[in-house]
Amino acid sequence: MIQKIAFIGITGNLAPFTYNELLKKGIYIKALVRNPDKVKNNSEFPKEIEVLKGDLQNLESLRNLFSDVDAIYLNLSTTDANATFQPEVHGIQNVIKIAKEKAIKRIFHVSAITVVYPEFAQGGDLFINSFRKKGYQLLKESNIPVTFFHCSWIMDVMEYAMHKDNKLQGFKSLHHPFFWLAGKDLGKMISNAVMNSDHELTKDYIMQGKNAITFKEALERYAQTFTPQLKVELAPIWLLKGIGMFNREAKKAGQIAHFFSNYKEEFKAGATWLELGEPQLTIENFR
Repeated sequence: MIQKIAFIGITGNLAPFTYNELLKKGIYIKALVRNPDKVKNNSEFPKEIEVLKGDLQNLESLRNLFSDVDAIYLNLSTTDANATFQPEVHGIQNVIKIAKEKAIKRIFHVSAITVVYPEFAQGGDLFINSFRKKGYQLLKESNIPVTFFHCSWIMDVMEYAMHKDNKLQGFKSLHHPFFWLAGKDLGKMISNAVMNSDHELTKDYIMQGKNAITFKEALERYAQTFTPQLKVELAPIWLLKGIGMFNREAKKAGQIAHFFSNYKEEFKAGATWLELGEPQLTIENFR
């Protein structure tokens, strides 16, 4: 049974949904953080999590992190296509190297649904997804048992990435709906997988919500949960691309919007629900 987990990516926006559920189940967590003071001075960060200073590029810090743990949890992100060190490729290579040294029993990895179902993008590609696919293959070929969580759109993205003052800022036109999943449901499902992972070898879970909802409808429904109601602003892809010539964030948003503009997701999470439980939250009550 897994009792201690090394957590990489604990300052990410989705991380609290998982580590809070793991703590409820009595899992001990060691976290790798570049700046430990950032979390130690955060009143909402659980004091029972052991925090170690380091990063994915430092093999010695990984050795310290992986000492006396049963498993590794990876919640990585890619932000810069031109970076010389890519967490979801080079970072994973370092994780695999030290995990083998320390005889780690299992790795848990949060990924994207497009890694296992690239056909949903109907020929489109995105630099983030390209790196994720490389990391996925590295882990699959590592000979270490890995549990993958391949996520659709997470509802909480609307709050931490699109909510600006009294507005929700997104993009258009995205023609097909997504199976939005609440972060809290994601955390519960992941913690269930951690508690029931002993009998499995490498496993792929598809993490989707119950109902397919278009991007525009999701933002409009979320906006209505606020008083006064938030204003929804959807920028066309061509405008984001134009602004992206001068603004890095707009460029990235334009690339993401273009990738999902003709993205056609199918429901694939039935087997996941049978094992990990069905999601319960909606656009109206996920906060």
